Amino acid sequence: MDELDARPALETVRDFLGANVADAENFDEIRADQLQLAQVSTRAIRRDLAALEALLADPPSSPGSLARLVGWEGNWVLDDPSDAAAAQFLRDLATVLRNVLDEASRTGHP
Repeated sequence: MDELDARPALETVRDFLGANVADAENFDEIRADQLQLAQVSTRAIRRDLAALEALLADPPSSPGSLARLVGWEGNWVLDDPSDAAAAQFLRDLATVLRNVLDEASRTGHP
């Protein structure tokens, strides 16, 4: 677990997008999957949220990096394929994870 927590934010977000976003139809499906995970443990959700926040606070400097991350790893087609739109998408995902953690804490899940 410590090794997973020590991974760079970009790698953690890449894995999160590939595992939890790439096959999802919409944000409601992502939320439902994360809520199901939260019934067992919130550790991975907290790690993914921290990685999203870190990546958004210090995004890659190469133009198009966030857009490629969302498009390729997340398999998500944005109406606006810019880094700004991709950053908003990632902020929206972070909000979903925050809401899941809030709900999990209210219902007494770990």
